[in-house]
Amino acid sequence: MKIYTYYQNINHDLQKELIDLWKISWSRQGYEPIVLNLQDAKKHSYFETLDTEMRRIFKEITNKEIAEYGMSCWFRWLAYATQADEKFYVSDYDAINVNFPITEPSNKLHLMDAHVPCFASGTPKQFENLCKKFVEVSNQRIDILKQQTDHYHDQEFFAYNSEELTNHRSIIMTRDRNKLLSPYIKDCLTPIIHFSHFRCKTNSNRIKLIKEILS
Repeated sequence: MKIYTYYQNINHDLQKELIDLWKISWSRQGYEPIVLNLQDAKKHSYFETLDTEMRRIFKEITNKEIAEYGMSCWFRWLAYATQADEKFYVSDYDAINVNFPITEPSNKLHLMDAHVPCFASGTPKQFENLCKKFVEVSNQRIDILKQQTDHYHDQEFFAYNSEELTNHRSIIMTRDRNKLLSPYIKDCLTPIIHFSHFRCKTNSNRIKLIKEILS
């Protein structure tokens, strides 16, 4: 079973170390971890549209230019859409597998921490359709979104448009922070732990905490 993550070099420190630990954690449970990048996203015929539209949408909502990190949040989903596998998992490379064995993914596109897109599953076509939803739904609701937020990456897309997505049954959004996935807290025992920068504050601290869990 494959699991993919996405990496763009945007001058954040210690990313290689984080990715190596992510690979170790998933490999130990029998998964094949694979790292995709911007070149994978560019292989898709929708890349130019996604690039142009999400830059424009971000500026219209926030009155600012989107940073490279923000665009990487959108591009990763298109990189997943270029893969050949029928169904697979995707995650942030700070989502560490402590004890999540090989498990068959859902038949639908599935976000497993609600609007936080750190762990998901789907097919290439479902990820392609999601990228088209980024543009379509954002444009349809742009006047409402301008009143709701001054920031707009993929997490905000899922948070502010969740009703639109779930009503059309294009995506399943669940959250079980007791049995499946939890953000890092001391003595957390869920099978997958999300060592987010928000929780851990620095990359060096993230690496230290992940090593402690894996050892």
